[in-house]
Amino acid sequence: MTDQPMTDAQASQPTNATPTAPDDSPAPSSTPPSPTSHAPAPNSPASNSPALGADAALQSFREQLAGGDAAMMKQLERYRSTDEISKAFREGYRNAKNGGRQVELTETSTPEEVSAYRAANGIPEDAAQYPGAFRDGFEVTDADKAILSDFKAAMHERHVPPKVAAAALDWYQDFAATQAQELNAQLAKVAGETQTSLRAEWGGDYDGQIGAAQELMKAHLGDDGFGQMMGLRLMDGSRLQDNLGFVKMMATIGADYYGSNAILTGDIEATGKTLEAQQQELLALRVSDPEKYKSDTVQGKLTRIYAQLDKINARK
Repeated sequence: MTDQPMTDAQASQPTNATPTAPDDSPAPSSTPPSPTSHAPAPNSPASNSPALGADAALQSFREQLAGGDAAMMKQLERYRSTDEISKAFREGYRNAKNGGRQVELTETSTPEEVSAYRAANGIPEDAAQYPGAFRDGFEVTDADKAILSDFKAAMHERHVPPKVAAAALDWYQDFAATQAQELNAQLAKVAGETQTSLRAEWGGDYDGQIGAAQELMKAHLGDDGFGQMMGLRLMDGSRLQDNLGFVKMMATIGADYYGSNAILTGDIEATGKTLEAQQQELLALRVSDPEKYKSDTVQGKLTRIYAQLDKINARK
């Protein structure tokens, strides 16, 4: 038999020697696919992160509502979901329905309502951003600085509009300035009265008595400690160094300790006189008035003076 050349049609026909590869494609479904169903590509962002699609939808919704208004867009970006935007819209509707009067916050207000209220009143997210500082000329102390920080935190926690907080801060500064003036006036008044009283009582020994009190306190407190203690303000605004009872007590202790300025207290006749001066006056009675010198009163005074002088000399 003569071999005939194979035609193209014959070459494409299956034979037992060359089996056809199986067809893995799925069998046609009897129900056609929905024209609106689109399966996402396996590696597309939408299939891996559904939230990305939700964020894009929310942003698109914001843009539609803003209509190109940048200020409105900035306001809408404060809301993190369409539900928050809806609640803010309902809140605005209630305000308009109430004649433009803003609905006040209550204990049952939702976080969304609080957020809307803060936005409407210009309340910042951070308490430190509250506008307000002490005015020029106001003498600010460390206590005032701490008060201002606490004040802003309290205003923020209570959702107080900045304008109201600024008005309250102005009141505080007026009040503090008035209080300072009144306390300083009281300080000057008490200081003058104390000095007048002590000069009248001590006479020429005034400087010595005050000096003895100062030296004693500085010896135990140091110069800085002495200044701090004497500058302490009492409840009425006066200083400790102007308190009559305190000054007399420290002068007596100081005079007793240092000797040269010591006085014998509790005796009107001896007021303002040093121990040495009192001793000499009493001893002079031995010549001028021997009977008085021998009296129990004079001898008792001398006994007390000698006892004090012995204590003073023992410290030297």
